[in-house]
Amino acid sequence: MLVERSLSPMPESDPRESALARTIGQSPLVARILLARGLDDPDRARSHLRPNLSSLHDPFSFTQMDGAVDRIRDAIRKGETIVVHGDFDVDGISGTVLLTKFFSLMEADVKPFIPHRVDGYSFSQASLNAIVECGAKLCISVDNGTNAVRMIDAIQEAGCDVIVTDHHGTSDNVANSRFLLNPRLPDAGYPDRDLAGVGVAFRLASAIAESFSHGRSMSEEFRTFLVDAMAYVALGTIADVAPLRGENRTMVHHGLRALAVSTNPGIRALLDSAGLTNRTPEADDIAFRIAPLINAAGRMGHAMEAVELLNARGYQDAQEAAKKLEKHNEHRRKVERDLLDTVRPLGEASDDKILVLGGDDWHPGVLGIVSARMAELCERPTILVSFQGEIGRGSGRSPGGIHLREAMRACSNCLRSYGGHAAAAGLEIARDQLDEFRVRINEVAESKLEPHEPIRPEAPAEVAELDPREVRQLDQLGPFGAGNPRPVFATTDAKIVGQPTVDARGTDLRFRIAQHGQLVSARLRGGARHFESIRTLRTPVTLIHSPRLVSRAEEGPIELQVWRIHDAG
Repeated sequence: MLVERSLSPMPESDPRESALARTIGQSPLVARILLARGLDDPDRARSHLRPNLSSLHDPFSFTQMDGAVDRIRDAIRKGETIVVHGDFDVDGISGTVLLTKFFSLMEADVKPFIPHRVDGYSFSQASLNAIVECGAKLCISVDNGTNAVRMIDAIQEAGCDVIVTDHHGTSDNVANSRFLLNPRLPDAGYPDRDLAGVGVAFRLASAIAESFSHGRSMSEEFRTFLVDAMAYVALGTIADVAPLRGENRTMVHHGLRALAVSTNPGIRALLDSAGLTNRTPEADDIAFRIAPLINAAGRMGHAMEAVELLNARGYQDAQEAAKKLEKHNEHRRKVERDLLDTVRPLGEASDDKILVLGGDDWHPGVLGIVSARMAELCERPTILVSFQGEIGRGSGRSPGGIHLREAMRACSNCLRSYGGHAAAAGLEIARDQLDEFRVRINEVAESKLEPHEPIRPEAPAEVAELDPREVRQLDQLGPFGAGNPRPVFATTDAKIVGQPTVDARGTDLRFRIAQHGQLVSARLRGGARHFESIRTLRTPVTLIHSPRLVSRAEEGPIELQVWRIHDAG
């Protein structure tokens, strides 16, 4: 963020606002944002504010769902061992637990398996060994497998059918699994492409439950399980930064409530460890408190430790498992700080549009986190590669402007493997290819890297309108996250009063805003470096911000999360 002098025209007030607010019984601020987001029809507006599970698509919309369900029912009937093959992030872990619990409900012989991070993403030799060792005849993946051509062939040749449920990968080199459920593939048939891996697993469980239900009237046992399982969908969807629109928003909306009332010992212990006892978690709580705890297992230990926590039968066992994750998370923080101290000077000394940095024995469990931090600090995509011997595994994050996986695809002849999303991707590379890859991906950036779009205001707001009741009602537009950001307002003709202060971490800047005799607190994230320019700013300003309720009563119940400041002077 910079203090800027140029400013796009402010959104004008909409004459339909008061009519919509009266019709749907909401505040003018809520109606203002609904109109700004194109929800001008009262029925659509009400549906948006109260997402209904009945709006979910038929799970049998997946082209291969009928076959997958029939194969699973056959395995249950024959008493075959089923392996649920997950991934070591929150999305894969939560989906693994969901399906494991679901099959256990039907008294199936089910075993969860997640490979160690050092074995690499998706199916590996370790996967094949584990499947053969337990004599499984059916393996169901969660959050992986779409492009695992060679290993899935080997597993099926060993006598175990594979059903892939995933949301990664490309339509090139798709594995020849028995059945494949991936909404992103062109022939998937499912209307919503945005599902996270756990969302696809949930749709599979929904389809199986429907298949066992007479006349499409689902049994109360299945219905209760699926409602409770929304908690896992919320965990994985938010942690994986899947867009919170469409079905994802509906499921996360209900999943946050399922988390709050869950009697599962593992979830209770997890919420207690994250300091979220006795309140309904928000999406930010999952992203910044719960997900790091779960991820710490896969990053610093083994992801199966998180599976064991969520599968714990009693609260005491769950507490002990949660303590292990807390220790892993503390270790992760230290390793992360040390690596950031190592790579930050290298990034600041580079003029590359995409940072590509490699080193020996960097901890693979923190590469993604540190890449994200570097992308934020250096305001450009960052890829970090850790070498052990002549082979390196890397993780990249992009703050926007370029599709990371597609950029890697353009350089694929330099890579042993790659995969991921627009904003997050991973790779495997030989040491002698790193320099060429750095050159090639920066050539791609020259032609494809777009300038960052600034966060734009959706509607105007006066400070006087931002009282606790009005701001609390804005939460109905959530859950907020990727694809469904918090409302962004423009407040004009405001003044910064008093002296700004830097927070205890030395990163954020706090100050107070006055407008027409009304005062409100504000925070500029990462604004410490702008202390001097804001301290001396005396002219009226326009703030681009998102208002939030805060718990620090001494500073007032409302705080503006400031995105940009425009100097009118």
